[in-house]
Amino acid sequence: MGPSPSSGRAVLLAWLAPHRRGVLLAMLVLLHLTLLEGVDSLMDRILMVIHIGLFFLWQPFVRTEQRLSAGNLVMVFGMVAAAVLLQSAALVMLWTMLLAGIIGGKIFVLGTRWNRIFHLAALAYLIAALLIFLLPGLLPAAAAISAPFDRLARYGLPLIFAVMLAMPAERHVQERPEMIDFAYSVFVFLLLAVLVLGSVAGMLLTGLDYVGSLLVVLLAMGVVLLFLGWSWNPRGGFSGIGVFVSRYLLSASLPFEPWVESLASYPAGETEPREFLDWACGQLLQEVVWVNGVAWSAETGGGTVGRRDGHRIRFKQKEVDFDLYTGHPLTPSMIWQINVMLQLLDEFYLARLRERKLRELSYLQAIYETGSRLTHDVKNILQSLNALCTAVAAEGATASPEFQGLMRRQLPAITQRLRQTLDKLGHPPGDLGALTQADRWWREVQDTFAGRGIAFASAGDLAGQRLPVGLFSSATENLLQNALDKRQLQPGIAIEVTLSAVDTAGLVLQVCDSGTAVPAGLVGRLGVEPVKSENGLGIGVYQVARLAANAGYRLELSTNLPGQVCFRLIPTVAA
Repeated sequence: MGPSPSSGRAVLLAWLAPHRRGVLLAMLVLLHLTLLEGVDSLMDRILMVIHIGLFFLWQPFVRTEQRLSAGNLVMVFGMVAAAVLLQSAALVMLWTMLLAGIIGGKIFVLGTRWNRIFHLAALAYLIAALLIFLLPGLLPAAAAISAPFDRLARYGLPLIFAVMLAMPAERHVQERPEMIDFAYSVFVFLLLAVLVLGSVAGMLLTGLDYVGSLLVVLLAMGVVLLFLGWSWNPRGGFSGIGVFVSRYLLSASLPFEPWVESLASYPAGETEPREFLDWACGQLLQEVVWVNGVAWSAETGGGTVGRRDGHRIRFKQKEVDFDLYTGHPLTPSMIWQINVMLQLLDEFYLARLRERKLRELSYLQAIYETGSRLTHDVKNILQSLNALCTAVAAEGATASPEFQGLMRRQLPAITQRLRQTLDKLGHPPGDLGALTQADRWWREVQDTFAGRGIAFASAGDLAGQRLPVGLFSSATENLLQNALDKRQLQPGIAIEVTLSAVDTAGLVLQVCDSGTAVPAGLVGRLGVEPVKSENGLGIGVYQVARLAANAGYRLELSTNLPGQVCFRLIPTVAA
């Protein structure tokens, strides 16, 4: 059982990838042998068929691994048959010019030195063959070049093949796909056409021989190319032709800069993204007169601005798909420019979506913060009520004067705090309630947490000092409740609360316990973001830190050592 066609094709492709330079060299050798034989012999036609076959293996237009359809194969065989049957000096000269244009287009996209030199040598051979072998054969006998020069060209030009064969191969370049710059290919072909036609015209107009006319044309072309090269980029602070050509290719008569300015100047606010798209498409119709209409579709909906008639072109972007209707077909450069403009519109639309999402998140954050603050306030009030219930249960059937005094002090305070909690629903986050006397508030705190194993101490003169009751009450209740929860996990730890009156700083509240230190991974996050821990140091401390920042205070973990963990509420000016 013989090898399958697919395996043979794979072997051919594997061999051809690193040997494209060799195929090109063999193709040029066969072309030289064809020129030596003459265009009318049978051997010349056979060599030309092999030469064209090698060209199909080397050509950079169609990837070698692609399969050609039956129609394509018939067209290829028809072209080869016509080239062989109609072969003449003029046809071979045209083919040589086309081949030189293709190789010239490859030179400008090759970035490595030896690969570029190899193709430059191939281009030099084709130009020499065109001017020495082919063009003189179409001229009268009197214009033919001298015999010694002809022999030197016939047997000296193959030295170029030896030089090309000796050049080192660059494997990493040969493994890349074949590329060609069509603009440069056309430019090289037109230069050769001017050279050939100019030489013939110079002979007819000036009476010079072929070599003299060729030299005159080469000199004239050199001067023209030098002038064009200077005018393309004249330097010295002057703009050249290259700047104008680049501006034309990059603008394509489209108002690119006004379009960007109009998108950027669109006012931000509550405008929906789909309204922004309708407005932007309307701006595009005003600024580009040959656009009849624009239809767009996105997840938020769709819309149409203008008329849906004319040539339709679809542009698919990341978030929005656009259908443009124009009065005439667009060139590739204009399609590219329109695509860039619509990409910008798509990015601005995406920014509008993000803006709306941020607004929604801001609303949710406001609701969350308000709910969190009220939840903790209610939780603290509930703790105070639980303390009173515990006192009632321990008091018995007959109420003592001390118990009655405690109830008279605590019940109005709890009522006031409930009223403040309800008032927070209509107040901004920074409203922490009225100021109160520090000594009075300090006695209420001691009554609230009496009998729970908490040591209270004060420093300095509290008389005459005033404090924001909302902040200090929230801080004290949250920090003490966290410490009491910590005592349930670590029985026997001591808890101490200190209120200090510092002349230069004001009032400083400190809550300490003798338990284990706060984990190092939580220290930097406490008060900055909600965290989870074993004893609930997360959301409460975060809310207290936010309240403290709004009131000009700062909550900090002043000491974090085993057996001494202290939180301190201190004015910012003294921090």
